[in-house]
Amino acid sequence: MKQRCTLVVLMLLICLSIFGQQPQIVSIQEQPQKTSTQVSTNQQESIKLLQAENEVLKTQLEKMEKEVELYREDVRTKVADFNDDLSQWLTIMGLMMAVVGIAIPLFITNRSDKLLKKSYEKMVEELKTQIESVDKDAKSAKESLSEITGLKEDIAAIKKDIDKSKKSAERAAKRAMASKLFTQALSEKDKTKAIELYTKAIEIDSNLFEAYNNRGILRKDVGDKEGAMKDCDKAIELSPNDADVYNNRGILRMEMGDKDGAMKDYDKAIDLDQNNTMAYNNRGILRKEMGDKDGAMKDYDKAIELDPNKASTYNNRADLWLIMDELDKALNDINNAIKKDASAPVSYVTRGEVYLAMNLPEKAITELDHALSIDDGIKQAYENRAKCYRKLAETEEDSIKKSELIAKAEADEEKAKSLRDK
Repeated sequence: MKQRCTLVVLMLLICLSIFGQQPQIVSIQEQPQKTSTQVSTNQQESIKLLQAENEVLKTQLEKMEKEVELYREDVRTKVADFNDDLSQWLTIMGLMMAVVGIAIPLFITNRSDKLLKKSYEKMVEELKTQIESVDKDAKSAKESLSEITGLKEDIAAIKKDIDKSKKSAERAAKRAMASKLFTQALSEKDKTKAIELYTKAIEIDSNLFEAYNNRGILRKDVGDKEGAMKDCDKAIELSPNDADVYNNRGILRMEMGDKDGAMKDYDKAIDLDQNNTMAYNNRGILRKEMGDKDGAMKDYDKAIELDPNKASTYNNRADLWLIMDELDKALNDINNAIKKDASAPVSYVTRGEVYLAMNLPEKAITELDHALSIDDGIKQAYENRAKCYRKLAETEEDSIKKSELIAKAEADEEKAKSLRDK
């Protein structure tokens, strides 16, 4: 149909060319010049001939115009049909292309294979380049992320260190204040004020077991044995491996009459620290009270071995020698005690007892007077001095002096009683 349309158009162009060029072919000016008569006759004949030809051509032209118009209608119809057919063919071609798209690897030519291969290789290279670029960007991003993560971790660590340092500084400040109060309490002679200072230290630092331990000792001294026991228990809770806190609780239990509990505490203190002189000394006192003289003597001997300069241990062993009626040994120990510490009134009390046992009441009174000059609140000193006065009264022949000695004995006995009642 396309060829037919093309043929019609060519025919139209040929006709137009013919019609447009005919007058030039019969142009009068191009004819050779003739005589006027000939020209006139020839011109008339030519005009007539041309007119006849023009009529024929005019008729042919009209006929062709009609045919062209018919062809135009036919072309319009064919074009519409062609468009419809084209739409159908396009649909069919679409389906065929889908099929061909699947089947094309099976029917492709060698040239197409090479072109596709080159295209594929180019595409692969481009993809590799893009992948490398993406990998590079990803690596760079990963490194940046790693750096950022590292910075965040560093910042978090620094912040944690700052918080830790801040808390440590706060704790250090509290400990410093608690230590200051603790030191003030140690130098405070007034036991009630010392207890208050220890209490303030504990309020600032509740883990200061030394404050509980020392406050417990002071509470015992002022008669608050229940409060003292709570402090000792708390000190042991905070520092269960400290031998001294067990030793101190043992002393408190002895005063409260709990001899078995005291013995356990002394044993524990010695288990934790086998060089704890005071624990051996105190256990020796307890064993003596419980009638275990041999055990007491071993503990005193061990205590003196560990610390030969401890006056109280010599004093306690001298007291044991007195019970065992070893007066010379007792006197030797008490003399050593006084050499180690001449300011301890209890040593003079013990030496006075030794002299009393040796039937030397005058020397005994001298020792007991010295003890009371250091501390006039020692009940045992008054009791022993009263015994000395009565012993002297027994052998005194002068009634007046005898009466004076008995009066002194009665006064000391009353004083001892008042101290005992307290």
